[in-house]
Parts: sequence; C-alpha cells; structure tokens
Amino acid sequence: MEFNIPGIVNAAIPTRQDRNRNVMIISSNSGGSYNDSGFLSSDFPHSPAKLYITAESDSFDAQTLRDWRDEGFNVEYLPLGDGGSAYAARLESLAKSNNLGPCQSYGIIAYGDAASFCLEHFHVVDNNPEFKLGCLVAYYPARIPDPRGKFPSPVRAIVHLAAKGEDSIDVVGHSQMLGIQGSRRVSRRRLDRGVGAGRALDMAYPAYRYDAEPGFAEHDLDEYDRVSAELAWSRSLAVVRRALMGYMDADASVVDQNTDGKFVTRNLSQTMGTYTAHRSPHVTYMPTLTGAIDSQELQRFYSEYFLNKNPPSTELTLVSRTVGSDRVVDELHVSFKHTQEMPWILPGLPPTNKRVEVMVVSIVTLKAGKICHEHVYWDQASVLMQVGLLDPKMIPQKASERGVKKLPIVGREAARRVLQGFEDEEDGEADNELIPGWYDDEEEEEEKDEQEGKKENTGKKTKLQEEKGKQPEKASVGPETRDEDGQAETIPERAKSEPKEVEA
Repeated sequence: MEFNIPGIVNAAIPTRQDRNRNVMIISSNSGGSYNDSGFLSSDFPHSPAKLYITAESDSFDAQTLRDWRDEGFNVEYLPLGDGGSAYAARLESLAKSNNLGPCQSYGIIAYGDAASFCLEHFHVVDNNPEFKLGCLVAYYPARIPDPRGKFPSPVRAIVHLAAKGEDSIDVVGHSQMLGIQGSRRVSRRRLDRGVGAGRALDMAYPAYRYDAEPGFAEHDLDEYDRVSAELAWSRSLAVVRRALMGYMDADASVVDQNTDGKFVTRNLSQTMGTYTAHRSPHVTYMPTLTGAIDSQELQRFYSEYFLNKNPPSTELTLVSRTVGSDRVVDELHVSFKHTQEMPWILPGLPPTNKRVEVMVVSIVTLKAGKICHEHVYWDQASVLMQVGLLDPKMIPQKASERGVKKLPIVGREAARRVLQGFEDEEDGEADNELIPGWYDDEEEEEEKDEQEGKKENTGKKTKLQEEKGKQPEKASVGPETRDEDGQAETIPERAKSEPKEVEA
C-alpha cells in the first residue's frame, strides 16, 4: 500500500493554494519515518548520499568541496545565478532529478545570499513536496525565517550567522490566522548575544552566532577564520550525517590504533598509518610546544624523539572519552618513571629516576576517518614538581610579603584523585587545601576543642604518677623522610607499650 503524503497534507489544509502561503510548524514528530536514512537496516544497499553546495559565484572553494567528498558524500555544486523563480524551480527539481529511492534523501549546504534564499524557500512546506530534502545547512545568511517557526519535517536545519559587529538581522515573517500564514513581510530584529562560548541562539531551529565576517568558512577568501570555520564544520557534519546517513559520531577506533602504535607496539608504520594523507597533519604537545607539522616532519618526530623515548614503565589508563562528529576527546591517566630523556614532556632533561603521574587530555580531529591534528594538554607544573625541578615552598619575595606560603601547585595526588574517585567518592573530591580561609571555621572549632581538653586535664595525674611519681612518656613520631621518588612522607606514630619509668 502506498500513501500520498503530500496529498494528505493538502487535504488537511485545502486553502493553501499558492507558493506565497505556508504553514508555520510549531511542533513536529521527532520519531522515525520512512524518509529517515536509518529507517532500513544498515545492510540495505545505499548509494552515496547526495549533497548540493550552493552559493552566489559560478565556482566555489575547492577545499570545502573536497572535504565533503572525503566524508563519503556525492557532492555537486549549484550556483545561485540570478536567483528568483529559475533558481527556485531548480531547487524543487532536485528531488526528482536524482531518482532517489523511498528511503533516500538529499542535503543542501548554502552560503550567503543562497543561504537566505534556501532558508526562506524550504521553510514553506509546499516547497519540499516529496519530503526528500533531509537537511539544510546555511552559512551567514542576510535573512532568516521566523525564529519561532520550526522547519517542516523531515528537514534538519542549522544556521551559522557571521555576526561580528552585527546586532540585528532581517527576519522573514508571514501573517498568521488559524495556523495559515499569509502575506510575506521582512522586518529588522535584534540578535540576542547567544548562550555560552559557542553562542547558541534561542530559536525554533538550531542557530549559532560567530564573531567573524561573512565568508569565514571559505578557505579561498580573506575573511576565512579557522576557529569559527572548524567549529561550524563540526556542527554541520553532525547534522548532515544524522540526516543522510543515520549516525552522527565519528569512528574512534583510529585513535586507539594511534595510541597503541605510539605507546605499546612503538611501531612507526602503524602510527603514521593513522594520519590523513589529504591534508598536512600536525600534532602539538601544548605545554612544551613539541610535536610536528606535515607527514615528513611527523615521521621524523616519532622515529627519533618519541617511540623509543618513553620508559618501559610508561602506563596509560583511559578515564573518559567523548566522541563528536569529527573529534575524539580522551582523558588519560599517564604514569612513568623518568629513567630516560623524554623529549615530548621533559625535553632536554636528563633522567631523574622520579615517578610521575599526571592527567592528560588529548583532542583529536578527524578528516575522512583519519587523524588531521591532535592537541595534547597536561599540568606541566605538577610534572616539574614531581621530578624535583619545582619546589612549592620557594616563594618569590613579593609573594612572600603578601603572605603567600606555598605555590598553588600539587603533585601526583591530583592524578590519583581522578582514579580514586571511581572507587571512593570522597577520595575523588577536591579538598581546597590551597584556598586560604577555606578551613578557617573547622580549624577554629578544632583549636577550641583542643583548649577545652587541655583545661579538663590540668592538675590531673595518672594512677602511675600518683604511685611512682613518674611522668608518662610521649608517643614518638618519626621524622619526615622522602620515598624513592622524592615525595614527602612521615613515619607513622608507633604504638606505645608499657610506659617506661623516668626519674621525676
């Protein structure tokens, strides 16, 4: 049995007769439908998902086109031309021109004026008659549809606004009566600041504000802004994958292969095989700025300064992993005994034979299933303290004059707290010992209790003192010593045996 879905919609809204009228979708069913790419089993044969990229010029940024093709999409460029009815007719013909199956859809990524046109066009339910448009990504449009109205199902839309110095934007709206929108009107509305560092906007469809100029996502333009472009790419890739491929997250197995090659097998071919060949990959260990750029330099760095420079005692424990559309973020507990020079974390430092434990965060960016770049962070002050190069008690004179008694750094206990937190909730918590005044109330109570205890014991003698006139021996406490790794430790108090007699 076949259902004419557009016919059902038209029957439900019989007065909707022309292209200048549309329905504002206040809510939509988020469940699966036959239009979803994941509706059938993943084993069902699919051709590469069709993706159209459209902008004003006759040609477009070759790097962006290549990036989308590398992700497995069948990419075609569609110029805006003069716009108007000819461009609208071309957009409406896309669903039929590709002979898409009943469970296949296509996507559009639009830039500039083409983005404005596509947003307004596909906000009208009539303009996606076969419901084949699965996603619409809009970069720096000058106009956006009514922020209160969702896009008709099954369109997943996302908007990237280049709002540097801009406090307002043109909004296309329609008069509405009984759910039916009428005449078109454009008004200027103020943009909100956005939420968080990512500047998410409060709209019915996902929208983000970037502190960049229009053109920030095109590599061949002077306005290209790498930070904004990469963040927008990650968000766009997640939407397009979910709409056309049925999944969003990247495959993190390549990161596991890379870590294994670097620290376990120490195999150069295995390590280098995880990096992309289509771009210039780079790795940066941020606290020391060690690493390499491009494949040739990376090969030299790993072969001469990394693979054979990690002590046999090196151990890695994965504590947590976060996987995004094109990024994998790992939180690792790393421990080693510094028995040889380690250029990536302690460059130029001879072995100290000290044991080090530190938490490391690795942020890996993937392109076409391979590693494009990796940024690695850790607390270098903690590492230097553990190998004996940084003494927290060595206070600069000015800081000492202000009452500072210790540098605000900690050693291996910081890394251990993370691991202990999974076994004992209290041991894994912060203790705020470095914050002056945090324990003032508790210390005052302890001092008060101690003073009261001393008063109660004043003038009292033990039975042994009364009988022999002797004084009890104080429990002996061992002196502060250092373990094999230079960490301070105190010999615990010895249990007392029978008190020894001492002359009065």
